[in-house]
Amino acid sequence: ILEEETNKRLKEQYSDHMILGLNYSIIFSNQETTGLKNFEYFRANIETSGNLLYGLNSLFGSSKSPEGYYELVGVRYSQYVRADFDFRQYYMMKNRKSSLATRIYVGLGLPYLNSEEIPYERGFYAGGANGMRGWAFRTLGPGSFNGTDQYERIGDIHLEYNLEYRFPIYNFFHGAIFADLGNIWTYNQSETFPNGQFKFNRFYKEIATDLGFGFRFDFQFFIFRIDFAAPIVDSSY
Repeated sequence: ILEEETNKRLKEQYSDHMILGLNYSIIFSNQETTGLKNFEYFRANIETSGNLLYGLNSLFGSSKSPEGYYELVGVRYSQYVRADFDFRQYYMMKNRKSSLATRIYVGLGLPYLNSEEIPYERGFYAGGANGMRGWAFRTLGPGSFNGTDQYERIGDIHLEYNLEYRFPIYNFFHGAIFADLGNIWTYNQSETFPNGQFKFNRFYKEIATDLGFGFRFDFQFFIFRIDFAAPIVDSSY
């Protein structure tokens, strides 16, 4: 109970809430069916929640909860804007069998008016099989936070860059060498994650880095992937 009273972000993330909003996505790729030429891939997602409800509540002068927020059927609804951008480039080597893949990912979530925190399930995380592979799932960051708690670490800002060289070994069996650089941050100062707030004068010092290698089993209709990675630069230090 004491932690719930003092740890506002943790309470916000695990309390009941409602998400009612809109999501717009766009995807572009100039990859050819042969897959033997350089190509680019771009995906953008923009999501908003709670704006229409807040406007209606304000227009009709609806009463707020004792905490000062609007609710719908007794549950506070979330209000935020969230956007993420994923840009990838693939370069084929001269032998047309090896390739170099790069990826830049940027994510930003901003709560306002009826919310003070991004909902837990809409927050950004780092670590795991799909990004910052030198860390376990949701254990990196935010910022230079250094703690021993067991909470999954969530942020409002996400920056990441991946570089991977892929090469054939035998038939459908391929190898890869890669590096990941990135981290997550909170938008506001957080009691849950001290030193986790994004600040322009230090965020570049909090970029974590890992190196690794892996194997790819390319069965044409799907690819099975195994990666091994280790942290090289730990942002918490």
